[in-house]
Amino acid sequence: MMFKIDTDRTTLADDVNLEELIMAKDDLSGADSKAICTESGLMALRERRMKVKNEDFRKSKETVLYPKKSRHARRIVFMN
Repeated sequence: MMFKIDTDRTTLADDVNLEELIMAKDDLSGADSKAICTESGLMALRERRMKVKNEDFRKSKETVLYPKKSRHARRIVFMN
């Protein structure tokens, strides 16, 4: 549901599958969803495209979630 709200003003390419993004087991917060959608739109703009592609969402998801995962990994190391 969050992705649908965050993309309501975004022109999506035909290959975008919001259900796939929603069903991924990444424990996304509302802020994560918004950040992924914003970054996806910026990627399209950087390439001078009017539509956001599925690849933009995939790359944005990695960009947004990677720092989160690496912080979590560091906490585990320090706790041992």
